[in-house]
Amino acid sequence: MGIPLHNEKIITPKKHAQIIKDNQIKNGKWSLTADVVVIGSGAGGAVAAAELAKSGWKVVLIEEGGYFTPAQFNSDEFLSQSRLYRDAGFIIAEEQTISILQGRSIGGSTTVNWQTSLYPPEYVTSEWENRFGWKGYSREDMDPYINEVHTRLGVHDVPDNLINANNNVLRVGGKKLGLKPLVLKNNNNGCIGLGRCGLGCPINAKQSAFLTWIPDAIEHGATVVSNMRAVKIKDGSVKTVIAEFTVDPYQKSPSEIIESMEIKAPVVIVSAGAIEGPALLQRSGIGNDWVGRNLKVHPTSTIFGKFNSDIKMFQGPPQSIVIKDGHNQNGTGYGYWLEAAPYRPTLASSLVPFYGKQQFDVMKDYNKYNAGIVLVRDGADGEANAKVEWSFGRRKVYFELTPTDGQNMLRGLKSLAEITAAAGATELVFPFTRFTEPVKVDSKTNFDWVLKESIRSGDLSVGSAHPHGSIQSAKEETLGAVDLNLEIYGHKNIFVMDASVYPTGLSVNPQITTMSIVLRASRNLAKQKEERTKV
Repeated sequence: MGIPLHNEKIITPKKHAQIIKDNQIKNGKWSLTADVVVIGSGAGGAVAAAELAKSGWKVVLIEEGGYFTPAQFNSDEFLSQSRLYRDAGFIIAEEQTISILQGRSIGGSTTVNWQTSLYPPEYVTSEWENRFGWKGYSREDMDPYINEVHTRLGVHDVPDNLINANNNVLRVGGKKLGLKPLVLKNNNNGCIGLGRCGLGCPINAKQSAFLTWIPDAIEHGATVVSNMRAVKIKDGSVKTVIAEFTVDPYQKSPSEIIESMEIKAPVVIVSAGAIEGPALLQRSGIGNDWVGRNLKVHPTSTIFGKFNSDIKMFQGPPQSIVIKDGHNQNGTGYGYWLEAAPYRPTLASSLVPFYGKQQFDVMKDYNKYNAGIVLVRDGADGEANAKVEWSFGRRKVYFELTPTDGQNMLRGLKSLAEITAAAGATELVFPFTRFTEPVKVDSKTNFDWVLKESIRSGDLSVGSAHPHGSIQSAKEETLGAVDLNLEIYGHKNIFVMDASVYPTGLSVNPQITTMSIVLRASRNLAKQKEERTKV
């Protein structure tokens, strides 16, 4: 697929000189007006911008990251992570309790995600309704929006010929143990299994937001600006968003740049993600005490299995098989499920809990290892023990596994170990830091000991690629930061539209749910143009 022609209008640093000339910008500061400012261009912001622009709103969308095309997507992990991910792929919580992956470019995390396309099960959406007043979010209620999103993104089951050896470990081992491995849905058009989704798809097969909703927005008149970080929102009948230029770490900035933007609009939509969104609101003095609180991360841990034949986990679509059998523990709606992970060498080596020769010996046999992951729906003990704070001039993330979430993680790791051994693995690398070498296994190995392992920070390696829920929506201000229309309590016309709004752990990879919910919310907002934009 080619690049949408409308993307030529994305304002990148290379176009700054012409913009400065055309708009007679002085002192590097560009002042402009709009009906709405959208902050962030991922699964939330891109959809909101497109929907409002289609309805005649004057939209300005700003994105902290750069705009990259397939010609710039390559297999250089260091370069790609620095350019396409926040904090170069390693958002580290205080006290180093978790490492979080999150995209940062035009398209946000949709540019680098692994295509998995899911919507939460009924027991999740029922909890949303019963505890927080989220009515009408069941799969049946949301089907019109989900189907629209699926059509726009080309969502379909992964064909059998593209299910790679890494995912097949789950299918083979799961079936041997009487579990129910299921084929996942991916969002692409023409995928040939290059396996480079996490570094940006070089053939435009993955239907990221920069190939879909972003050009839709531009086609209908939206102004999209890359490399601009929102630093503050000033409230009032007309809001002012202050943004500053951000540098591409691998590309020299032009000699003439727009150093800052000041955008005035009656409506602001924050779609900056569950990490940066709360930090932006906090430093702007906007929102109640729920802003940044109860951060959900879908905590994840990994087991590597060594096989006698090549696995090459990096080849093929990253995720094509899921095992959900452990997801609803004792009817609570909380538990774990299992997926595969296509770790490339840099990320894989960071997850092997050994040092020196032991780590090197594992990486020498990298091609023979598979990687399975346990994903836990956090919040089984009520509120998650995680938050985002803006203090002393920087954003801080805090995280700790709660007891029940930790036990669900251990249950998942035990199941994953059994599955990987049943599929033929001869050695397993566990995420427990007390180990100094792989554990030799076979199909008869007993893994009951896993359930007694420590879940304390530092004893168990935990990661995340799904931060969400840090600006949660609820029926009343005592339960959340934004109302059921996704408008921030106490601040008229400031909305949050991204994965930050979920009131509980989402339980699934967030892309489809976020796009569907934002499509509904922004479509409702679009109908209120006259009321909302009247100053």
